[in-house]
Amino acid sequence: MRVLFLTYPRIGLNRGGLQIQIEETAQGLTDLGVEIIRYNPWQNQIPNVDACHVFSVDGSMVYHTSRAVSLGVPVILSPVLNAFDNRPIVTMLKRRLSALPGCYSDLRRAGKMLHAASTVVALNPDEREMLIKVFNVESSKCCVIPNGINMAFSQGHPALFERTHGIRNFILNVASIEQRKNQLALVRALKNLQYPLVLIGKATPENDAYLAQCKAEAGPNVRFLGALNHEDPMLAAGYAAAKLFVMPSFSEVMPLTLYEAAVAGCRILTSDQVPVSASLVPLIKQCPPNDVATLSRLIDAEMRAEHTDAIRQAVTAMPTWKDICQQLLSVYQEATAPGRQMKSVSRQQL
Repeated sequence: MRVLFLTYPRIGLNRGGLQIQIEETAQGLTDLGVEIIRYNPWQNQIPNVDACHVFSVDGSMVYHTSRAVSLGVPVILSPVLNAFDNRPIVTMLKRRLSALPGCYSDLRRAGKMLHAASTVVALNPDEREMLIKVFNVESSKCCVIPNGINMAFSQGHPALFERTHGIRNFILNVASIEQRKNQLALVRALKNLQYPLVLIGKATPENDAYLAQCKAEAGPNVRFLGALNHEDPMLAAGYAAAKLFVMPSFSEVMPLTLYEAAVAGCRILTSDQVPVSASLVPLIKQCPPNDVATLSRLIDAEMRAEHTDAIRQAVTAMPTWKDICQQLLSVYQEATAPGRQMKSVSRQQL
């Protein structure tokens, strides 16, 4: 089986969760015998593959989706739709307004792609529910397959981080420095606390002003370490050395860093805009992303709490990338089964 992987063309500018998701998926499927063809904008690769797997509903992919459907090539779509900073009714209203004459927004393009796909793969039940409610995606073609758990982050060496940076049992955030990730609220929550905070991640040029604001408001207990490669042993060591991982984001879908921290044994605190696995819900605290006072209080309570292995045990029971890729292979096989493609093309709404 030959599957074309497509995503938005700017993916290589800033290596983040989506790129890691694509890389892990490609490797896992290759191990299962699937030939993964990476999108080349200088070639029309669609006629030569059995299926197209599109990652993201970015509007730049709407034409590729349309062409695949017209050629009878099934499209599997992983939307990774980051819209949890709004209530579903707000996103629904925006989508409907985009249908007005003269309006052609990314939400309208997203709707076209979602209806064209033969299978839509949501990362969690929250995303699936939003796609069905907001875009009227057929529930029968919308399944849930989460990102896989990378058990390599259970092998980090805290002593490596402690020797290099002279710190242990700290608060950790791993993310690109930007407003959606909301590090500024975390910095402000630590102003009246003495616990050390470590921020791992870089700001893209358009977010330099936000990084500067975070640094200007940060106290002496805050360290900005910049970016670390996903494969760098220092990243796994950082997770292992930390006591509490905090993700105060305004919106996430299924953040890999949260589960990497959980595998490493960190306590977890997130904003209530971050969907988390059902098995972790009873084990972690959440609060509104703009409620700095509550965030500060919860951080203090979590840092005073005794160590527990419950989060690590819960997350290690979740499927690995190998398990996830086996599920995706089944999706590909079903989508390319004789008779399925004709049915899919007949119901498209491009």
